[in-house]
Amino acid sequence: MKFTIQVFIIVCLFLTSPGFYAQETETVQSEKAVQEAKKAKEYQNKIDKEQKKIEKHQRQVKNAEKAINKTKKKIEKQKTANQKTESQIGTRKNSEEEIQKLKIKSTKQKLEIDKLELKLLQQKKELDQIRASF
Repeated sequence: MKFTIQVFIIVCLFLTSPGFYAQETETVQSEKAVQEAKKAKEYQNKIDKEQKKIEKHQRQVKNAEKAINKTKKKIEKQKTANQKTESQIGTRKNSEEEIQKLKIKSTKQKLEIDKLELKLLQQKKELDQIRASF
């Protein structure tokens, strides 16, 4: 009987001791920490995905702007070449045959300028679509 009373008292003391409850709270706290770490990792993955999307979008915009600038330079180059051809047509040292060739060349250059301007408009439209898509 004394032994059972002693065991009962020891068990009661053990249950009322702060060490027993500390073990339980440590377990709960570690589980919460694991859950919070998982949530943090999920949020970080989402942030990384969004950042990649943003970077991709920025590259698309940058590439579209580069293409527009290249097309503008080509247009300016064609216009300069066309002005040179027009000025050669205006000089009187050329024969009629050469003037006709220069006029044909000038017409081709104007056509090329129109094609480039159409391409430029399409590129600007694509750039607007890219900007609007984000």
